[in-house]
Amino acid sequence: MKAMCQKVGFLAALIVLVAGGCASRGVAHIESMAAAELAIREAGESTATTYAPLELKIAEDKLGQARAAEKQEDFLKSKRLADEALVDAKFAKEKSLSEKAKKSQEEMRKSVETLRHEIERTQGK
Repeated sequence: MKAMCQKVGFLAALIVLVAGGCASRGVAHIESMAAAELAIREAGESTATTYAPLELKIAEDKLGQARAAEKQEDFLKSKRLADEALVDAKFAKEKSLSEKAKKSQEEMRKSVETLRHEIERTQGK
């Protein structure tokens, strides 16, 4: 009888652990999907659509693939793709900020050159 109780207790513990593992994987991929969606939205609201459209499109495509994997209940693939989409979206946002800064720098350089030429012209008179 004691052995039977131990086996039942062991099986109950095993079921709880397996169920907990499955639940945590489901939560993990949902969190990854939400984080990727937010990062893509933020990148889209920044200048990524102008300065990094290809990178933003890659992130959106991977999120779409993650959703498809979720529908097929392939939660590990869904999480991996969502994590990749998150990284790609962050890259798109940072690249767009960098490109915008480069453009601003070039405009400032041109303004300084214009001012320098204007000063030289007025001092030459």
